Amino acid sequence: MKGKGKLCLLTSAFIYGLTPILAKITYDGGANGITLTFLRAALSVPLLYAILKADGKSLYLTKTELKRVIILSVFGGALPIVLLYMAYSYIPTGLATTLHFIYPLVIVVASAFIYHEKISRAKLFSAVCVTVGIFLFVDIASSADQIGIILALLSGVFYSFYVIYIDRSGLDAMDYVKLTFYLMLTMSATILIFGVAVNEINFDITPQAWAYSAVISLLVTLGATPLFQVGVREEGASTAGVMSTFEPITSVALGAMFLGEAVGMAQLIGCAMILTGVVTAQR
Repeated sequence: MKGKGKLCLLTSAFIYGLTPILAKITYDGGANGITLTFLRAALSVPLLYAILKADGKSLYLTKTELKRVIILSVFGGALPIVLLYMAYSYIPTGLATTLHFIYPLVIVVASAFIYHEKISRAKLFSAVCVTVGIFLFVDIASSADQIGIILALLSGVFYSFYVIYIDRSGLDAMDYVKLTFYLMLTMSATILIFGVAVNEINFDITPQAWAYSAVISLLVTLGATPLFQVGVREEGASTAGVMSTFEPITSVALGAMFLGEAVGMAQLIGCAMILTGVVTAQR
């Protein structure tokens, strides 16, 4: 179907943009970022296993596939999250998340210089547009903590590795449920080790927080993650990186609608620039 990949990417970005709204409810119930990240991955593992067994699909991985899945899970999945949450200790969460979204531009540049991918002027314009739009969401001058800024930028760089590696390693050809199962299994183990090491894992949360954590896990595992994998396969890494920036627009819009969060002029301009970049990439 024409436009299938782009539709998958936009839907994935919408789901990812919805999860911060639900996450705030879990935080009110005693969870924190690391706990929710662990639960988001771990709670989905039994369900994914059941789906694979019900469909009669093999869980076997070749040595090459196993190595690639571990590399993707640790360096592209868990590490960006760990770096981002470490950045939260130094700078405001809004600034850290904004800096994390440097990855669309990193993907376009890396694809051109490392893999010699031909980047059209329209795609480069899209990447620059969404990057500037993202940076309009917060006032970067309000924080001068260089450690936090470096950590947040590194989280974006490693997430760009996640997108590019799926596209270039051949993992996008693997069954999506099987790939997601191994990603969530490895990520949950990595995040658990990190969370225990920094004493940030807290399972003493309310039943409501557990319920919303499960909802987030289902939305991400059965929706956002496999849809993103389809989008990368269909459209390539650079387009996927640009179109995934629809996520913060979703978060801002839903935050204003359901949480009464204020939206400033800079954010509106930023949303407009992101939409311009996404539409340009789509066309």
